[in-house]
Amino acid sequence: MSAERECDVVVVGAGLAGLCAARELLARGTEPLVLEGRERVGGRTLTEQLGNGAFVDHGGQWVSPGQGEIVALARELGVDLFASWDAGATVHWRSGERSIAPGLFGADEDGALADLRDTAKRLTEMAAELPEAAPWAAPRATEWDAITLHRWLSENVESMRARFGMARSLAGVFAGGPGETSLLAALAIIRSGAHEVSRLIAEGDPGPERRFVGGAQQLCERMAADLEDRVLLDDLVSRIEHGRDRVVVVGERGRVAARVAIVTLPPTIAGRIRYVPALAAARDHLTQRMPMGWVIKAHCVYDSRFWAEEGLAGKVVSDEGVVRASADNSPPQGAPGILVGFIDGERARRLATRTTSTRGATTSSLAAPTAAISPRVCGRPTARPCGSRSARSCGREPRRPPPGTANSRAPCIPVASPPAPRSTWSVRDRDPSGQPRPI
Repeated sequence: MSAERECDVVVVGAGLAGLCAARELLARGTEPLVLEGRERVGGRTLTEQLGNGAFVDHGGQWVSPGQGEIVALARELGVDLFASWDAGATVHWRSGERSIAPGLFGADEDGALADLRDTAKRLTEMAAELPEAAPWAAPRATEWDAITLHRWLSENVESMRARFGMARSLAGVFAGGPGETSLLAALAIIRSGAHEVSRLIAEGDPGPERRFVGGAQQLCERMAADLEDRVLLDDLVSRIEHGRDRVVVVGERGRVAARVAIVTLPPTIAGRIRYVPALAAARDHLTQRMPMGWVIKAHCVYDSRFWAEEGLAGKVVSDEGVVRASADNSPPQGAPGILVGFIDGERARRLATRTTSTRGATTSSLAAPTAAISPRVCGRPTARPCGSRSARSCGREPRRPPPGTANSRAPCIPVASPPAPRSTWSVRDRDPSGQPRPI
């Protein structure tokens, strides 16, 4: 272990949050140091370059209308955006029957669409009661956090298809299935105004979903390059000693002393770090009750976007099978053609148990569901993929830490939020000791 280093602020985690924090601190004249447990930056963004301008994003990738902060960041870093491929009809599979129609529902389900819009309006009105950035402070926070989104939909939305549509609109945010998502957590996402639900209540066209030319991970890569030697990789943090005026962060490369530590890991991963003194009990409970969700993204790479020739968007909405949703994930130039299939929640959990114990070896167990994407889109065997890519975690595990220390391997998906944590343990705006601490 090397000698102790010093800086003004030590940042744990080199994802978007950690690198943005370090970048802002440096701009204000404060000296940061970023510690990252993996051999790469990016957190839950991970881009694989396929050559000739083609790429696949295994983690986060889409930018929705209203997400102005990430758009501004991309502009500052010189990363362009392009509109996602979206033109064409959606393929619907329902009880084994295939149909084609624009949008989320089949041609005979206009009533379901009206019910879905009404549901979106009701949820948006409820979400408006949440104080910005503090959903636990809402007058009905305890009530809403005690039930799941699934239960609320079952009790308040008569149309089964409308319930299905709203669940699909929100389930991807948590990647664990709506049955595991608290109503309060769902309302907090809707309150942000930058989500698919906002499209359902928009009076006009809010604009397309967009993606980053060259992939989303380059945002982190460019920020890390600007920070130069202030980012240390393969430096897994296992311990944080904190006091009123000083913290010491212990990683595999040594100790770092600073005035303040910013921990940008997902709550459940942050909870695996040993804190001295121990976390406040409320904060400890919070980290235990906010697990990572489950999702697998499987990409099929084709020579061309053959589905577009049949007037299809590459989208599938299905009520059965392992892959129940897909999208056109082709690069801006349109070639090669790339379809991405999503496997989430319980289906992803079951599939993950079939993978080998070798790190990163998921391809064999995903071969069957990946191969099923093409016929589901077109309804018959069509072009065979010239390649496939899949991911259930962003990159390899860091070097295995000593027994009893943290392990920062995590899927490329958001944190799940089951009932209770947000309203009961509302300490997310405070430091781990439970005390407010400005930088």
